[in-house]
Amino acid sequence: MPPIAAMQEAAHELIIEQCQRIAIPKRFTLPIREIWDMQERLPRRSGKRADMLLDNSRFRAGYDFLLLRETAGEQTDGLGQWWTDYQDCNDNERRDMIRDLSSKPETAGTAPRKRRRNSGAKRKRTTGEAQSGE
Repeated sequence: MPPIAAMQEAAHELIIEQCQRIAIPKRFTLPIREIWDMQERLPRRSGKRADMLLDNSRFRAGYDFLLLRETAGEQTDGLGQWWTDYQDCNDNERRDMIRDLSSKPETAGTAPRKRRRNSGAKRKRTTGEAQSGE
């Protein structure tokens, strides 16, 4: 199971388990899940993603949860400090911070993207049309 799907499944099971003990209204569980889901998006800061996250209505709660995770001892490779600095910068400094990220080598947790193979459907279709047209 991919990490994001596993985290979402674990969050779902945790909320179901808690709802068996106490009543938690959806007006609380939905924001909780949004904040947890944001934890997967916070490390992805390239391009316009950082600005989009910063504009998110739940950003501050997600950011605070990230800092709480760091305080509890989770290793995030300075992610909380990066977001703290990013919020305090002007637009030009933010662009520089994002540019600096792209010049750094990729972390061990992210794998390079794999090229998709062409299924050959287009090639088969064109050869089939050529044979029927003759």
